[in-house]
Amino acid sequence: MSRRARWAVGLVLPAALVAGLASSCSAPEPAADSPTAVVAPAADCLSARVLADLGLVAVGESAETGTPHADAPEAGRLPDDFRAASVVVCSPGGTLHDSSGTWVALTASWREGDLDPLVAALRRPSAARGGTCSTAAVVPPALWLVDALGRAIRPVWPTDRCGSPEPAVADALDALEETDSEQYPVRLIAPADGATTSP
Repeated sequence: MSRRARWAVGLVLPAALVAGLASSCSAPEPAADSPTAVVAPAADCLSARVLADLGLVAVGESAETGTPHADAPEAGRLPDDFRAASVVVCSPGGTLHDSSGTWVALTASWREGDLDPLVAALRRPSAARGGTCSTAAVVPPALWLVDALGRAIRPVWPTDRCGSPEPAVADALDALEETDSEQYPVRLIAPADGATTSP
């Protein structure tokens, strides 16, 4: 599908995708030591790795957009010398309808402003796992930090002792100004009458 549908809507971060049932963190686990994030030529919410991280496609599959996308590097710790100028938030975007049918969609949100609180929140280490957890596991949006030259990195979103995303990152994102928002079709789930799907 070559036509992209544009939506000028805000991204509501608390409505993150629920990925599992309530979990019990009975055995303490140390926080994972992530490698340093690799700098990519540009941010891409439609890379196969990002879509798989968000649960929108199976691992190893890509979007059905007809346009190949380079795979994204793994998320990692922020490099000390990377200077972010903006952030791109990739989040499940519900469904999108067009002449082909109904698609699972992704929303990309571009944000600018004072990034210092966001960078500080992302530099926090994840808490050691432990204790009893009664909340459902939540998959946070995927993030890209973008520098003035358009290069981008995927930072790890720190987690609490139950593995849920630390709210300080979402609070910092909410404080930024959304400059653009776009919805992309990812996977056709209900072809329109008379429409055919590719094998």
